[in-house]
Amino acid sequence: MSTTIDFIEKKLKLKVNREKSGVRHCSDVKFLGYTIMPEGGIRASDKAIDRLRDKIREITRRNRGVRLEEVIKELNIVINGWANYYRLSNTWLKNFKELDGWIRRKVRCYLLKQCGRRYTIFKFLRSLDIPEQTSWNAIMYSQGWWQLSNKKAVCHAMNLRWFAQHGLQSLSLKLNV
Repeated sequence: MSTTIDFIEKKLKLKVNREKSGVRHCSDVKFLGYTIMPEGGIRASDKAIDRLRDKIREITRRNRGVRLEEVIKELNIVINGWANYYRLSNTWLKNFKELDGWIRRKVRCYLLKQCGRRYTIFKFLRSLDIPEQTSWNAIMYSQGWWQLSNKKAVCHAMNLRWFAQHGLQSLSLKLNV
């Protein structure tokens, strides 16, 4: 390490940040939001994924009071930017599918909260061709918006095709997972 630092500082006339520099295993190194894997693959770092989740949480806050179209527009900007930057990732692609599902669930939760009362949610589910009894069961036997957003009837009503019709970009499709 010391000979490398000497070479960089004396011959190349560059300054080395000694706090960040060190000899480590490659999977311990995070570089520009990527983690380099031992077998040569690269993936988005855990910190980068956490920052993406925080940004999605901020956009889909249920008490924001913004129309769904605006929320989807903001999400698409973040998803496109993130997918373009991390398109070189070639490992842990399963995480991108999970993130994609989590984003859709956050949007479902946001929309259900916008509907407000149970009867309005019931009318919304009925408008998406969910049977009457199934709609009531989903609404009446849920404890909160997050749990309701994962009910089978709600997921069936707001499926991938519904999200595509409303213009939400898919992270996994963007990254060809």
